[in-house]
Amino acid sequence: MSGVVIRAGAAREDTADEVNSEKVEGVEEEQTANMGPKVLVLYIGGTIGMVADSLGSLKPCPGYLTKELTTMPEMTADDMPNVDVKEYDTLVDSSDMDASDWAAIVRDIEDNYFNYDGFVVLQGTDTMAYSASALSFMLENLGKPVVLTGSMIPLIKGYSDARRNLLMAIFIAGTSCIPEVCIFFFDKLLRGNRSKKLDTGSLDAFQSPNFGPLASVGVGIQYHESFHLDPPKKPFRTHKTMDRGVAAIRMIPGFDDEILRALKNVSSLKAIVVELYGTGNAPSRKRGLVEALESLIAAGKLVVVVSQCPTGNVDLLAYAVGRRLAEAGCLSGHDMTVEAVAAKLSYLFGRGLSPAIVRDRLSVSLRGELTTSSERRAPRLTSPL
Repeated sequence: MSGVVIRAGAAREDTADEVNSEKVEGVEEEQTANMGPKVLVLYIGGTIGMVADSLGSLKPCPGYLTKELTTMPEMTADDMPNVDVKEYDTLVDSSDMDASDWAAIVRDIEDNYFNYDGFVVLQGTDTMAYSASALSFMLENLGKPVVLTGSMIPLIKGYSDARRNLLMAIFIAGTSCIPEVCIFFFDKLLRGNRSKKLDTGSLDAFQSPNFGPLASVGVGIQYHESFHLDPPKKPFRTHKTMDRGVAAIRMIPGFDDEILRALKNVSSLKAIVVELYGTGNAPSRKRGLVEALESLIAAGKLVVVVSQCPTGNVDLLAYAVGRRLAEAGCLSGHDMTVEAVAAKLSYLFGRGLSPAIVRDRLSVSLRGELTTSSERRAPRLTSPL
């Protein structure tokens, strides 16, 4: 996914100069007027840069957001980082994003990792939590902030939330030392793989149900350092292959078990995430459900149980039917979000790991995506994967 890079900030002499980029060569040191922190903004699409067409429907407008950002007076403030913007040639709706888009983002971060102090990714909100979860696993031993943001209302609207989200994401990416993939939205910085979009009609659309915010923003920024991951002790590296053989199903009363049975014949399917009730509860009178899940497991598929409740933890031993699921070989998703579980499975299988190893790694906190019994307050990086 190609694009050009533009320098933001009207006070910079090279404002709006295009830099030929797959890899951002940057501006030579002697050309850099401000030696402060540098942030690379990767603009892949989303509501934030859309405009209305003749029928009033929102659509991507190439060049609009980049132009607006490069001329914002805030970008010339002394405390703002130097910013380069890479706008991808094809701006995509977040509903169209997939692993190839995540790989393109990872490649750009990898190519420019030592040229910038932080990175901002602009995309649509509908799949932002999936992107943040995926990127958290694809960027191993990350030592710099990668902040995803977007908006509920386009920048072109006078009452938009876009401007504040964008400026705060850039400021945090350039001035903090949080070594994580994060989401900044409204007034909170959240761990990316703990986040969910929970409201389609509020500017405060994202929450982190099972983990506190990394930072809160009011008249100042309050960083909650006890929740931050530790700095990496090994070199940064990336992983660009995500396995597509992961599916998710939400259980509803009266669900036909034959639908699950049919999945055992899908050769590409490696794992299925099943959203059950409460702490991992399922119908006790339907022996067919357990048998259907057993057939999937016998066919070599991993079955991971998560809760339909945004907040809380899966405990398959809390009820008799949950215990039967555990005995059948179903795995607990603990307090992970569906987005995090799906991304983690895709990442682990993309590494070429066997189902047995993936099964073991699922309950290990790799990027702070789950709360372990010994890390109830602030999960820490516990595995090199």
